[in-house]
Amino acid sequence: ISFLIHATEDKDRVLNLVSSFMNTPKDGFVADKLLGHWGNQIDLIKCKVEGQLARDVATNIVNSLDTHDRKKMLYSLDSYVDDKGILHLRLDKQKICERKIELSDIDSIKIKFKPKLFFSRIKRDYVQEYRRLLD
Repeated sequence: ISFLIHATEDKDRVLNLVSSFMNTPKDGFVADKLLGHWGNQIDLIKCKVEGQLARDVATNIVNSLDTHDRKKMLYSLDSYVDDKGILHLRLDKQKICERKIELSDIDSIKIKFKPKLFFSRIKRDYVQEYRRLLD
């Protein structure tokens, strides 16, 4: 899980909302300080979750997507899964702060799901599995 917090945003509020919604411990998030184009501070926030917690996060996200976003993912799943079978999602950070889940490429929370499967499997197999989960 990774996302940016800009100097104009309340870092603690955003972290609390994201960790609460994702059901991940707040102390699992690590911040790297960056400088924006105009010298403004930007925090790059990252959190790694594994095992059952990662499955719970994935289930929460899929179950919280509205019908439109679920169908969008289902019918264009190839664009969300790379050649290694990693599912890349971008969720609207502002919507999560409103306690909603919505796919978005703008001001997003980036989440990568790396399934534990044999390396010999190909992208098609991953796409079929993700489609099964979305149905």
